[in-house]
Amino acid sequence: MTYEKVLAELRRHHFMTLATTGSDGRPHSAGVSYAVSPIGTEVVLYVMTRTHLPKTQDIARESSVAMVVPIHRRLLQFLPPATMQLRGKAQILDGREADGTDAFEHFWLGRRILAAYRASAAQGESRICFLRITPEPIIRTYMLGTPIWELGGRMESGAANVIIPRR
Repeated sequence: MTYEKVLAELRRHHFMTLATTGSDGRPHSAGVSYAVSPIGTEVVLYVMTRTHLPKTQDIARESSVAMVVPIHRRLLQFLPPATMQLRGKAQILDGREADGTDAFEHFWLGRRILAAYRASAAQGESRICFLRITPEPIIRTYMLGTPIWELGGRMESGAANVIIPRR
């Protein structure tokens, strides 16, 4: 598994589960749409949300997050999806932040999300924000790029660690 393949998959998909730690120390997770920073820049993930929601309040207290990106199969849909697992640090940014906005402009659903939040802002919603997530240097994958027949005898053969090169 190569970094280039993992990054291509990360850019091709826009849904992940984001896990945070609540004020009581218990885990909290939410499905979110995400965008990736532009090609040629440091890899950063952006999530557009609102400041009053649990995930954002959790991040305000504890910036460590974990993420799982499912990679669904076009064929063999009855099998579980391949996954990418990441950890990182999140920070809360203003909802008009240019890098987050630019990242969301690059895919259809992202543009719809931006339009919906802009409409909310026009009606007085002031809690809109971006979560800027800088991943740790290791992305763990499972069943990504591994032929399904190789997993039958040795399930761990589907696991890989990929290192994000730092600039």
